Amino acid sequence: MVTRFRDYGKRLADFEEEILVRCPQCDPYGGLRLRTAKILTVNSNQSSLCSIKRIICQHCSYTKQQSKDRKRKATLLLWQKNYIAKSNSSYGILDHFFGLPLWLQTSCCGQMLWAYNEAHLNFLESYVQSRLRERLPGDILGWHNGSLASRLPRWIKLTQHREKVLQKIQQLKQTL
Repeated sequence: MVTRFRDYGKRLADFEEEILVRCPQCDPYGGLRLRTAKILTVNSNQSSLCSIKRIICQHCSYTKQQSKDRKRKATLLLWQKNYIAKSNSSYGILDHFFGLPLWLQTSCCGQMLWAYNEAHLNFLESYVQSRLRERLPGDILGWHNGSLASRLPRWIKLTQHREKVLQKIQQLKQTL
């Protein structure tokens, strides 16, 4: 039986409703008490460009909300600066709203495998384990290169890395 993956044009932004990050209060220095916090979308009825994000930790009650005057463009610049400065450090990959390390990240095949949440992890798993990968044209734009599946790095797509990537995805799922 052939495992099939169909790309319906899901984008990375489709997984931004909930982002799992390390809590800045519970785990400020990467200590033994690793705790996860969630970045949630406050007003999900608006577009992702206008949505306000709030970080909430259920363990220590840490809460922080994006200021209303903070635009997505400013957060992307913060993310780019942090990513360049800290991507090779112990912080790993950072979210682009608050600049906090993602909870779901691990080293894999000499690269960093990361996901925002369990749905994002399931998407990656279904893509990697499939033997047949199909792209379908979108209703509005037709054939385009904006979907998450078309933007995945080459090392994830390679057959020779399939088993290792799937193993790492399972390890990340155990941390949920």
